[in-house]
Amino acid sequence: MKRTFLEYNPLEREIIENLWEKAIFVFDTNIILNLYRYSDETSKKFLETINELKERVWLPHQVGLEFNRKRLSVISDQRKLYEDFEKKFNEILNEIENKHRNPFLSESLYKKLLLLKIDLKHEIDNKIKVYEESLINDLLLVKINNVFEGKIGNCFKPGELKQLYIDGVKRYNDKIPPGYCDIKKPENERYGDLVLWKQIISKSKDSKLDVIFILDDRKEDWWLEHQGKTISPRPELLKEFKVETEMNCHFYKPFQFLEYSNEYLGKTIKDEIIDEVKNYTPETIKNDNFIQINLTLQCEISNLNILINDLKNAGYNVYIEFNNLNDLHDVFIVLPNIPDLERRLTSKYLSNLVDYGINLIRIIKK
Repeated sequence: MKRTFLEYNPLEREIIENLWEKAIFVFDTNIILNLYRYSDETSKKFLETINELKERVWLPHQVGLEFNRKRLSVISDQRKLYEDFEKKFNEILNEIENKHRNPFLSESLYKKLLLLKIDLKHEIDNKIKVYEESLINDLLLVKINNVFEGKIGNCFKPGELKQLYIDGVKRYNDKIPPGYCDIKKPENERYGDLVLWKQIISKSKDSKLDVIFILDDRKEDWWLEHQGKTISPRPELLKEFKVETEMNCHFYKPFQFLEYSNEYLGKTIKDEIIDEVKNYTPETIKNDNFIQINLTLQCEISNLNILINDLKNAGYNVYIEFNNLNDLHDVFIVLPNIPDLERRLTSKYLSNLVDYGINLIRIIKK
């Protein structure tokens, strides 16, 4: 049975070891863009690990194209994050600096806060300056270009792309992965994941090499999920890859790539770095592309933590406020404005809150 349904079974350790020894490593667009979003140390270690793979690194043309199109926006977004944080911090300090109303603070603590404000402004200004300079003189881009020099695939010809878009219409209508979660994007963008996937298949087929694919895309058209947990890549993808190439394909999330680099490449990447990558979620949310669902839940905190972990493992951005009033808690869930994702959230979680021992008091969609 296993031989007939290989795509539903995990790879044996011997095969995985062979992949780490011989396979090509392919990275999606967010893996490269995240180098601008991580802390300096984490970004440096991640890029060093990629570079250690040398000639076994390869990028689909679609990834290179998307990276170059989005890079400046990502840099600007990171700069704005620091500006917004400074604004919020200053608002709090302005409240504290009003000595004529609560909260009343001791003079010594008040002076410490003022010194902290000065130090914080200095550090944030330096960060903003770095991002502003990166728009013109991007030192990280130089390093990225060096790592991937000569390792970019060819683009598909116009006729090949046209046919792929035609095929994509049927695939998306039939919910065949990858890419159908992007169906609401503009027509010239919605087939990006499908183009990327087909370029990976083409590379493996031509070179007769296995592939390890590292991607930071949490949508259901890449990953098989069950009860809020990521089980494996979508079996349909693994089967399609095997049928077309006769080779193996293995997926990793970015933090898993770093974890197994310690094991298979002899790296010594710190747990703090791996945790940063594992827990990273995009901070910039455009209101027209995302919706927010506000929940008021009544439950034990232990039950709520189980639900929150399941939601986060499923790729949802979740924020929580503990009210400590009759076990009431406010939970905010942010997700892309795609009807199917909202339906899945409702059918898999919100309709089954009783299974978590949770009572739904109120729900508001924004």
